[in-house]
Amino acid sequence: MRRVVVLGFVSLLHRDRVPVVGGVDRVVSSVDELRGLSVSDAFVVALILSGGVSRLVREFAESYGLRRLLLVSHPGLNSLASALDAKALLSEVGIDSGILHLNDLSRVNDALRTAKAIASILGIRVALLGVRAKDNVARTFEDRFEARVDAIPMESLEEMINGADEGVATEFVNYIRGKARFEVGDERLIDVGRIYAAMRSLYGKYDATAINCFPYLIKHGVTPCLALARLNEEGLIAACETDLRALFSMVIARELTGYSGWIANMNHVEGGRVTMSHCTIALNMVREARVVTHFESGFSYGLTGKLLFNEVTGVSVSSDFRRMGIFSARVVESGLLSNRMCRTQAILDLGVDSSLILRLAPYNHHVILPGNVTRELETIASVLGMEVIKYT
Repeated sequence: MRRVVVLGFVSLLHRDRVPVVGGVDRVVSSVDELRGLSVSDAFVVALILSGGVSRLVREFAESYGLRRLLLVSHPGLNSLASALDAKALLSEVGIDSGILHLNDLSRVNDALRTAKAIASILGIRVALLGVRAKDNVARTFEDRFEARVDAIPMESLEEMINGADEGVATEFVNYIRGKARFEVGDERLIDVGRIYAAMRSLYGKYDATAINCFPYLIKHGVTPCLALARLNEEGLIAACETDLRALFSMVIARELTGYSGWIANMNHVEGGRVTMSHCTIALNMVREARVVTHFESGFSYGLTGKLLFNEVTGVSVSSDFRRMGIFSARVVESGLLSNRMCRTQAILDLGVDSSLILRLAPYNHHVILPGNVTRELETIASVLGMEVIKYT
């Protein structure tokens, strides 16, 4: 995660009229005050304290070679007008930016939460497990976010699992037994524990992981679903199906909401409702957790539970990371509602014709975040140079 630097921009005319704002690293009013800033390894928030600073913001961004910038405005002193002007000027020179408008300057922490979400994806280190080589999606991910993606072949993953820390694996087994009700035999749980222990050992060297689960489960007859459920509960982002698109959204979700988000398939659209499902979800996102079989294979183990949240936001991104689909919804029902789809399931009410998804969705997988964070996601997309596609 990149560190976040907050710079306050205020014109000389207004400098004495702006209140002291906490969390600001430096306040600048002139080109001279821009010299000597340490921002080469940081994500920068430009807090627009007053009007008359848009050209100074552009000069700053150009002189330091920034690719993107979060602009934060407030209602007073022509701040928003200047932020809009700065956004236009930055666009002219190819710098992506987005505006987060605060109700007042005391809400700067709201901006910092959004900034940390953006910073968390920049320079991220990701391990793709069970993959022999990076594909175009991985290379695009690296280029777009100055990230590092390492492909770890299946043979290496199997060696890691076979040599995993038995103590960590046993702790996992005991934790899962106490956390969820088993509706199938738990004799293979230690095998999942070894997957968990092997994956967990990678964090520190890597910031997130994504596993190529289907080839592994077909060969070994056991799924990584519960391992991912526990890792994500711990705040260690782990995606299934080596899906970097979903991983992107999960990393951002953790910073915005404190939860990893739930990767889900689209199963059915009817009226204003969409049915979604997957065989894993972070354990801290459900109640009444139950361990059942994995849907496609019938192997051990899938996870089901009822979502803890009444209101959610769905987000999906395209393979070139240039488009972000967003919807907000009310949770109508969740749990194991049908045996004909993946085990954690939810029916969501979008409040509009849900068939829009068939036309607008950038990808199948949507990450479901608790609460309504559409405003924050729109700003994040703008800063990262992504087109926003709203279903609602």
